[in-house]
Amino acid sequence: IQAPSWIGDLVMATSSFADIRGAFPGAHIAILVKPGRDGVLAGCDFADEVIVQRSPRGPRSLLGEASALRRGRFDLAVLFSDSFRSAALIRLAGVTRRVGYARNLRTPLLTTAVRYPGPGGAKTPEPMPIRYARLLEAIGVPPGDGRPRLAVTPEEKERVARRRAELGVGADERLIGLNPGASYGSSKIWPPEHFARLGDLLFERTGLRSIILVGPGEEAIADAMERRMKHRPISTARSIVPLDELKPLVRDLALLVTTDTGPRQYAVAFRVPIVVVMGPTDPRYSNANLDETIILRRDELDCIACHHKTCPIDHRCMRWITPDDVMAAVDELDRKLNLTVFRERAPA
Repeated sequence: IQAPSWIGDLVMATSSFADIRGAFPGAHIAILVKPGRDGVLAGCDFADEVIVQRSPRGPRSLLGEASALRRGRFDLAVLFSDSFRSAALIRLAGVTRRVGYARNLRTPLLTTAVRYPGPGGAKTPEPMPIRYARLLEAIGVPPGDGRPRLAVTPEEKERVARRRAELGVGADERLIGLNPGASYGSSKIWPPEHFARLGDLLFERTGLRSIILVGPGEEAIADAMERRMKHRPISTARSIVPLDELKPLVRDLALLVTTDTGPRQYAVAFRVPIVVVMGPTDPRYSNANLDETIILRRDELDCIACHHKTCPIDHRCMRWITPDDVMAAVDELDRKLNLTVFRERAPA
């Protein structure tokens, strides 16, 4: 299995990974992931092996990686990535049957080229689990429930317990997660002052502290939020949480407010209540498993879902969503799910 590159897409693909395991219970299944992604899949039971790809550095790197894969003598490859390089790698690795989407001039490299359902095989917006299930149909695997699956290992749990203690978090303290970053680009980022105001409103409503979750390069966003908050949050800016530790940290949140980025899908997998602040991306790519999710968007804007990584105008799609809008969405989640965050108020 060649896994998707983006963290959120990787998590959404785990339901299909489980379906493949169910269809081939006696096979040796290996999942090929980008560097740093292997921790996301740690503890899951749908693969016998997780192989970390080399960072691409030209044709020589590709040939070396293909040679290593060739030693695995794989009979079938399912490519969840649409890149030309992914298909070239699997072809050079000598995999007998190669299934993937007919994109990016790679059809001659595949033995089964699946077409997208748009006109002329065009790629159209649709939930990623549906897109992945279409690949499985090409190998005779019926689609499952489409729900992502993540696991927490005992070692990850122990490391997060130590990290929480270092951050001054009580062993049983419930937290509200604020995830303000986005590796996709600045267009996905909700203003830090909005996040800061929201953190204060949530503390005043629930008595629960917020934890600011950021990745490498996003430390300045967390610092800007922390400076603006009256009620001091917990920040991971000085101790970036790796992707494997992020699983138990998100799993134990009372609520997550996030941009449209990878941790959102972690929360979906663990059924944590979520409010997503979304602007430049099309929600049809991720409109799946929304039972515990509310998505906030300014649908009336002509420029909505532009998919620019940097806003060319004034970032109105994100700026015009207010902290009060998010609080109203949290109230809606409470009415729908009867959130314990409002029933078990922690001492201020």
